Order: sequence, then C-alpha cells, then structure tokens
Amino acid sequence: MSTTNPTWGYKPDGSGQIFDLAPGEGLPDGWHDSPACITDPALATADALSAALQGRAYVPAVADAVSGFRVEGEAVAVDADELANALAEIDRLKGVIEAGMTENAALVAEIEAAEKALDEAAKAMADLRDSLAKAHEDGRVNAAERDAAKAAVEALTADLAKAQADLEAATAPKPATAAKGK
Repeated sequence: MSTTNPTWGYKPDGSGQIFDLAPGEGLPDGWHDSPACITDPALATADALSAALQGRAYVPAVADAVSGFRVEGEAVAVDADELANALAEIDRLKGVIEAGMTENAALVAEIEAAEKALDEAAKAMADLRDSLAKAHEDGRVNAAERDAAKAAVEALTADLAKAQADLEAATAPKPATAAKGK
C-alpha cells in the first residue's frame, strides 16, 4: 500500500494547490513549498490564497487596498463601498467576457461547418451539371427532361449562391461601437 502526503504548493501568481506526494517526491516544476515565492503582498495573505484556491476574486480589505494611495503627493479619500462595488463589477464583466468568448468560439465552429457544407454543395451541383450534360450527349435524356433538370439545377445553384451571400453578410465584421457608460 502506497502512502501519500498532502502537501501545499504555491506559485508566484498567488495560486495554491494541495498535491498528494509520495514520500520524498517533490512538487511539480513551477510550484514552491512556501508562499514566500509570492512577491505581490496583496496575493500572499491567507485570505488571498483561500480566494484563489476557491476560484473567486480576492477583494483585499479597504485599508490594504488604499493604503499609500496618493495622487501627486496628496492622499486621496476612497469610498470603501464604491471600491468593493467596482471590484465586484470588474469580476462580473470578466464573467460576461469569458461567456462571450465561449459563445463566439461555438459560433465560429458553426460558421466553418456551414461554409464547408456550402462548398460541398457547390461541388455537388457542378458534378450534377456535368453529369446532366454528359447524359444529354449520350442520348440518355431527351430535350424536355434535360431542360427540366437544367432548370432545377439552376434554381438550386441560385439558392446556394443566396445562402453563401447570406452567410457572408451575417459573418461580416461589424463596426466598433463606443463602450456603454462612456
């Protein structure tokens, strides 16, 4: 039976993790056995490490966050509630951005699949048109059948062109707009 030792590991960015290490086994590369590797004092507190481990944003105590905050040598008063609300809004917006990025990636995959399907349909239409011409040359279809099939191929080709144009219009870059609240 193998025994392991739960061992904390720390990164300079303030993240921490517990590793189950065999006796004598070291931490993985980039991990340190002491939070002393964390050079940013705002990340090296127990609260900051706990927040990072739990996957939530660390909001330092207001006294820590604003201590020594000066503009052109003068101390600036900071409203603690306003600061906490601003930090919470930043975290909310990060979540919105991450959700948007995930949605955009899914949309890009759908667009690429639609473009591939349209390309394959265009090739199939060209092959059908060639087969129809060959069948007429070989005498396997009469003029009326050929004309009806040709009309159907042309209608499908027009539909395919419209679908391609619609896809291009839907995926065209949109002009940038000013950020809300500015």
